[in-house]
Amino acid sequence: MISIRLSRKAADYLRRESTYLRERSPSAAKAFVQSMTRARTLLQDFPDAGNTMHGLQIAGFRTLVVGEYLLDYRLRDGAIEIVTIRHGRMQITMPELDDPDTLEDT
Repeated sequence: MISIRLSRKAADYLRRESTYLRERSPSAAKAFVQSMTRARTLLQDFPDAGNTMHGLQIAGFRTLVVGEYLLDYRLRDGAIEIVTIRHGRMQITMPELDDPDTLEDT
């Protein structure tokens, strides 16, 4: 099975969003976690599932739409690297792409 790595920025966003939702609506937090789990499974089975028309628009990157969230990722060295996760209403900020210390295996 292909591994999934999260940038530090993506992992931090997951933690912050889960906490934020849990404090306001436990059911929304549960739905968020479930949707992120389904996204991980989808990417492991179909690494090219995301589109190239939205998101970062950098060669080699794709964006997977997961409900109201966008996951920007690339396939690199046999693994999926998720570099950013954001709500669809958020502006895109450029990730730090080539720092291997910013990735976490999940």
